[in-house]
Amino acid sequence: MPQGALDPDGAAGEVVPNIARIRHLWLGGDRHRPDDGEMARRIELCGPHIPYLVREQRALVRRQVRFLAERGITQFLDLGSGLPDQGYVHHTAREVNPESRVAYVDIDGSIASDAAALLEGSANARFVVADCRDVAGVLDHPDVRAVLDPTEPFAVLMTELLLHIPDSENPEGFVASWVEAMPSGSYLAMSHFGEDDQVLEGFQIFESLKFGRFPRVNLRSRERVAEFFTGLELVEPGVVPAPLWRPEPNTETVRNPAEVRMYAGVGRKG
Repeated sequence: MPQGALDPDGAAGEVVPNIARIRHLWLGGDRHRPDDGEMARRIELCGPHIPYLVREQRALVRRQVRFLAERGITQFLDLGSGLPDQGYVHHTAREVNPESRVAYVDIDGSIASDAAALLEGSANARFVVADCRDVAGVLDHPDVRAVLDPTEPFAVLMTELLLHIPDSENPEGFVASWVEAMPSGSYLAMSHFGEDDQVLEGFQIFESLKFGRFPRVNLRSRERVAEFFTGLELVEPGVVPAPLWRPEPNTETVRNPAEVRMYAGVGRKG
């Protein structure tokens, strides 16, 4: 799902629905506004399966983080994080190792105060407003350095981040720049919406009903997503539909998991 305001043509300073807060609403959070709730209902009308995909994505991230923490990773960098909701990266990692540290990075400064409130009392977690395309700038940011030592192995999470990077901006180069910055023993965890006719149809219906205009998103095939892990050792089961990435007994039941057009994978840098 796109980050930030849902009306890119809105006037400066105007309060507009925000997808990070809408996702928060779908996940049971309370840090949203009436305009977010109204936009959430409009999205559900056009794409009733989208809230499910958001929940599945959240369950996936928990599985990925738990997997990484069980393999000794204690440092996590969540790029394009949105709001650090209850039960997200820092909560999940600390269930395995209470010493885990997390830096959430998002370019959307309008959610910074809500993020700070959600992280209140979490000594080893920070929310940083920064452009994740600036690798050195992120890694050198004082709030990131407060919880993450970039000379030691860490995990980079890209949860739907590449959805917002068009081919014209070289997403492969973007991923490679982060892989290059990661020390040996680090991991990259990713999810990415695939070429889903239902999602595209939902966007078209949304716009035809004059509900607003979605920012452009970039859907990619499973094969294309796998290419982003070039140079990394893919963890089993490789790049697969999200419900099939190391499912747990309490994972939400999906009738046809292989048909879910959201792909996930984890790769290790040797």
